[in-house]
Amino acid sequence: MTSVLNPLARAPARVLGLAGLIPFVGLTVAMYVDAAPRGWVALAQLAYAATIVSFIGALHWGLAMRDATLDRAALWQALGWGVLPSLLAWLALLAPLGTGFWLLCAAVPACWWMDVRLARTLTLEPWYLQLRTLLSVVVTICLAASALALP
Repeated sequence: MTSVLNPLARAPARVLGLAGLIPFVGLTVAMYVDAAPRGWVALAQLAYAATIVSFIGALHWGLAMRDATLDRAALWQALGWGVLPSLLAWLALLAPLGTGFWLLCAAVPACWWMDVRLARTLTLEPWYLQLRTLLSVVVTICLAASALALP
């Protein structure tokens, strides 16, 4: 079976994915700096995380709609899951900061797990899940650390 991933996507996906960690790490560090405006930093972190979680869900739409081998049930599952992270991100933004952080902290590993399932179904190259795993671990740690820094 041929892959649904463009082989040229590996390098830019890695560079851009790793660059996307800069706000997570930077804002997490800022949460622990006494001089930082913690409320603003926390809101910035939560908003960025919500944006990224929505983006992660959208990956399922792009992959599923491109693969003609998926049956109707698999399409409904992939497309349905693709919407759920956006809804969770929206709820996280409406919730109190601490609740929002913990909701997204749980959503990121859930998104990773669903990515693993879809990647196996579509027989994606190993580099995709390796990158998604690294990004998910760092983001989850940053969100948990930020949640713990809240008063």
